[in-house]
Amino acid sequence: MYSTLQRLNHISSLATTYVMILLGLISIASFLSLPSVDVGKVEIKDLIVSKGRLRRWGARQEELASLKFDLRTDLNPLLNSYNTKQLFIYLTAAYEVQSTGHAHEVVLWDRIIQRAEIRDIRAEVKNKYQWRNPSGTFKDVEYANMTLHYSLMPYVGILSSGVAATAQGPVTIPELIKR
Repeated sequence: MYSTLQRLNHISSLATTYVMILLGLISIASFLSLPSVDVGKVEIKDLIVSKGRLRRWGARQEELASLKFDLRTDLNPLLNSYNTKQLFIYLTAAYEVQSTGHAHEVVLWDRIIQRAEIRDIRAEVKNKYQWRNPSGTFKDVEYANMTLHYSLMPYVGILSSGVAATAQGPVTIPELIKR
């Protein structure tokens, strides 16, 4: 009546259906029970604007900003979830050029945190990426808002993101250092 291959096909398709239903339920349950994070703080220690060149051939000299900052935030609720694979955190600076009114948001630093790694982030680091204004100068930029964002990458389900820490207020961009 039924061959062995037909029975094996029926059992494997039934098992696949049950596994997909289970993964769907896990995805929905982890999305509905997404933990909240207390917003920590980003403290800017040293912000300097100086003349320099980007590391590419033929780059002209322009104003580059560099900073050192201190992070204090607790990501423990996100990393304790059973469905968390890893966490991607990144620091952005959002600013507006006064003369043109153009708004910019740049990523200055990022890090991937695995589930087994540290949970309470307390770090004093400097920016990983060059911060430059597209016009080549920061003279029309008065201040920037610094924010630490996170993106939660689950084993199964939808990616979610949010804010992990912010600076206490707008950070004033200093004048160019003449060397």
